[in-house]
Amino acid sequence: LKIERFDRVNQLLGYSHANLVLSQIARRLNQAASQHQGIVALSSTDAWVAHLGGVDFLLLVDQQGKQHQAGYLAHQLEHEIAEPLLLRGCAVDYQILSGISCYPQHGIDFAELVEKAHLALQQRQGSGYDSPLYQVEMSETTPDKLAMMAELQQAIAAQQLQLDVQPQVLLPDRQVVAAEVLLRWAHPVHGLLAPKQFIPLAESMGLMFPLTCWVLRQTVQMLATLQQEGILVQLAVNISSSDLLQIELVEQIQQLLLQYQVKPGHLILELKEEALMADPQTVLPMLQRLRSLGLTLVLDDFGTGYTSLGMLREFPLQQVKIDAQFISGMHKSDAQVAITGAIIDLAKNLKLDVVAEGVEEQACAEKLTRMGCLRAQGFLFSQPFALAGLPAWMRQHQFNSGVTSRPGLL
Repeated sequence: LKIERFDRVNQLLGYSHANLVLSQIARRLNQAASQHQGIVALSSTDAWVAHLGGVDFLLLVDQQGKQHQAGYLAHQLEHEIAEPLLLRGCAVDYQILSGISCYPQHGIDFAELVEKAHLALQQRQGSGYDSPLYQVEMSETTPDKLAMMAELQQAIAAQQLQLDVQPQVLLPDRQVVAAEVLLRWAHPVHGLLAPKQFIPLAESMGLMFPLTCWVLRQTVQMLATLQQEGILVQLAVNISSSDLLQIELVEQIQQLLLQYQVKPGHLILELKEEALMADPQTVLPMLQRLRSLGLTLVLDDFGTGYTSLGMLREFPLQQVKIDAQFISGMHKSDAQVAITGAIIDLAKNLKLDVVAEGVEEQACAEKLTRMGCLRAQGFLFSQPFALAGLPAWMRQHQFNSGVTSRPGLL
């Protein structure tokens, strides 16, 4: 079992007080475990729980021939122990999450069983998967990937992560209205890694939300800098499916906007279709809360997934981005023109603004303009560059074009 969100307890209370909370949770866990038949006592001194270090604990369960006994007990403990604790008049909120491995199906060596239970726990953290039981496919993670994941956990502190940005323009006058923030990892051995080389791993291991929070903070800080310099432009951050299952997401964004005095309308959240479809009943209320803050919500890579039109109408979206695979070489292919035109018409019928990604040639930009697509992003306008250089780039762009920027607020 792991205590979730305990890093927030450390931040709010400091390590000495956080250790008191940890001890109280451990006592509460031990007391609850002693009340359940099937949990094995670890010593004759009423110790039912082992502390593995940090915020990780371990229980042994005798399933007594009942196939789902461990899962039932884990579910009971997760809900029994999650009551807030009182410390000096303050309520300390936390959550317990568990992972389960079974002897002998998942291994006969104790260390192997602990490792596989931990993998099951990580899978729940990364995907919001409900079952705590280990599955064979979870072990497909290679030693190299595990090593990279350990390095990724330290990448923020080691200042190895960096943010690039790519501007988005209005096609008629090339005025910059927004820019997409792109995460990169400057790995000390493997060099500069693109998101697709480490984001899926971060998702599967439960590290995506801390990465997203870091990106959001850097982005909102830049928005504050741009605001102070009189440069009005929106910045877009990519949000994953697992991020949308984090109840702290709204509060995190709200606090950042308040801390840096940034207008909510200047922040865009870009969502993949799979993020919307992962758990619509959970995601829809989350998007409604985010939209109520005044944020702009964008469906990324539109046309590549399987979102139904009925569901698209339900989600509080303001824009769709046409995937680059439909845009690249569009001016040379009648089929691509037909598909792109259909996507633009569909989005307009749903009262959604359209952004074309991957625009690299002038002929393509002109055709998109004639088709009614007014926003675009791609190498024709700018290659990605360091986020820190955005204010200077915007000033130079305004000087060259003779116009001032304005955010594409809805």
